[in-house]
Amino acid sequence: MAKKKSAKKPRTVNQQLTSLEKLVRSGFGQTNGRFRQVDKRFGQMDTRFGQIDKRFGQIDARFRQVDRQFGIVHLEFRDLRKEMNERFAVMEDRIDRLATHVDGFMKLHETMDFELRVMKEQMNRFEERLKRIEVAQTS
Repeated sequence: MAKKKSAKKPRTVNQQLTSLEKLVRSGFGQTNGRFRQVDKRFGQMDTRFGQIDKRFGQIDARFRQVDRQFGIVHLEFRDLRKEMNERFAVMEDRIDRLATHVDGFMKLHETMDFELRVMKEQMNRFEERLKRIEVAQTS
């Protein structure tokens, strides 16, 4: 025997709308749940970005401190360079004066050397004359 299929009663419009409403509400509920999860995740990301911003703020503070220290070092080097240039100028002046004195001593040495040669020549001539006089007296 063949079983007889029961005939389904057609649903009324109100039943269809109620079923559709449940389906839509269920979908919106799931969508709202997903949006809450997304919002929660975005909240976590905002918190993380806040932490990262705070760390960048700390790094910026460190860079500002390093910049200040470089400024101080730059001023110290500028002062050191100025002092070194002043001292180099003093040393150049001293070296110039020393070179002038050395030049004077060299000139004096040349003059004395020349005079010594002249005196040796005169002494040689005097010795020659003395020898001639001694030879003339002995003869």
